[in-house]
Amino acid sequence: MTRHHMAKALTATALLALVQPTSAEQDTGNDETGFLSSLEGRFSGNGTLQNAGGSSRSLKCQFNGDQEGPRLSLDGSCTAAAIFSATIKIDLRHDPKSGRYAGTFRESTGTVANLSGTRQGQRLTLAFNETAESVRPNPPATLTISRQQGEVALTLRGSPPGKGQNLDLSLREN
Repeated sequence: MTRHHMAKALTATALLALVQPTSAEQDTGNDETGFLSSLEGRFSGNGTLQNAGGSSRSLKCQFNGDQEGPRLSLDGSCTAAAIFSATIKIDLRHDPKSGRYAGTFRESTGTVANLSGTRQGQRLTLAFNETAESVRPNPPATLTISRQQGEVALTLRGSPPGKGQNLDLSLREN
């Protein structure tokens, strides 16, 4: 092999290495897809909604998770006795370049929020910032979605404490 052919072969090999994702990049994408697909299916359970004033309601909820590639949609409904019912829609997408999640939270009684954050292990932690579209805007909060053997936990915590609403849901896979 001449020097010229060897140089061409080395250049081609170097270019090929640059355009192919590394195994770490491939693993991250697969890890995220695996995490998102673990939230696919039907879930139901109970929880509590606590208002800033201290009053709380016991909730019974059902959610359907639908995952397609880097996207996840969680559609749910929650009721408190016969007094209160609301639908919740959480749409998320994972950006493999940044490693971050972004999306929206919509609740039928008027809460609309933008979501953004990252995942560590089985816990997705998202900044929850209500938009001008919200009927009764609350201060920024944190929405956490955790996956544990057959269960999903959704937790919303207002910041600063005592402001806004807190939500705790524990859902089992159906």
